[in-house]
Amino acid sequence: MATNKNESATGETHLDKVFVYGTLMKNFRNYKRYLEGRISRITPGKTYGLLYHLPEGYPALLEGNEIVEGEIIEPVDKKLLKALDRLEDYVEGRSSNLYERKIREILTEDGEKVTCWIYIYTDERYAKENGILIPDGNWRKFMENRRK
Repeated sequence: MATNKNESATGETHLDKVFVYGTLMKNFRNYKRYLEGRISRITPGKTYGLLYHLPEGYPALLEGNEIVEGEIIEPVDKKLLKALDRLEDYVEGRSSNLYERKIREILTEDGEKVTCWIYIYTDERYAKENGILIPDGNWRKFMENRRK
């Protein structure tokens, strides 16, 4: 018998929401590739961290205390989550992941806390030495300003 709504009898966590803050947000390239037509709900949300824009053209979220804005996407089934894991170069239990997939409470504009998967960048040193800090934590706004 499951111990809570997010845990199966085997102890495996089942979440169908992912918090995205970069190329997977609506109107960006990986939203079109991975999410368009596969999800039915997008909710603006925010979390805490430090957000950097990397030279490779995508953002890196590090642990920190600044507000980072993004979107809660749902529902994300197991097949789509596996595709997102591949995109983020994440394999459970591997020590050389580019991102780690973690569980985090995300705050919606309505003040509701929603439990989501989130991808945290693993190479803090690389991000800080080579990336551009996005002080307002909003990658969409950062990219719009770069296009001007």
